[in-house]
Amino acid sequence: MRIPGNKRMSTQSSERGAAQPLLLGQRSSRAPGWNHRQELYAGMPVVGTSMPVQVVCPYCGNRIITVTSFVPGALTWLLCITLFLFGCVLGCCFLPFCIRSLMDVKHSCPVCQRELFYYHHL
Repeated sequence: MRIPGNKRMSTQSSERGAAQPLLLGQRSSRAPGWNHRQELYAGMPVVGTSMPVQVVCPYCGNRIITVTSFVPGALTWLLCITLFLFGCVLGCCFLPFCIRSLMDVKHSCPVCQRELFYYHHL
C-alpha cells in the first residue's frame, strides 16, 4: 500500500514543478517598473519608479526616454508640517523641499513637453 502513496507524492511534486514555470512566465511578461493598479491621478497613469522610463509617447507617437522633474508632494508637505510642529521654525522645516528622494516625480515627454506619468511617494 505504500507504493501507491509514493506514486501520489511523485505526481504531486511533478505537478508543483509544472505550475512554477507558468508563474515565472507570467511574471516576466509584465512590464518592469509599472504599477499595475489601473489608477489615474489627474488623468495620468501611476508609474512605480522615479527613474526615467523608455516609452512611446501617446501624444506625439515618438519612442522616448521620459524627462523627470521633482515636485513637492504629500510626503514633502507632511514632513514639513511635522518638523514645524516639533520646533523647527527657523527655516529647518523646509528641509524636505531640498531632498529629491522625498519629492514626487513627474515624467514628461522631451519632444512635446506633455506630462506622461506621475510617481507618488505616498
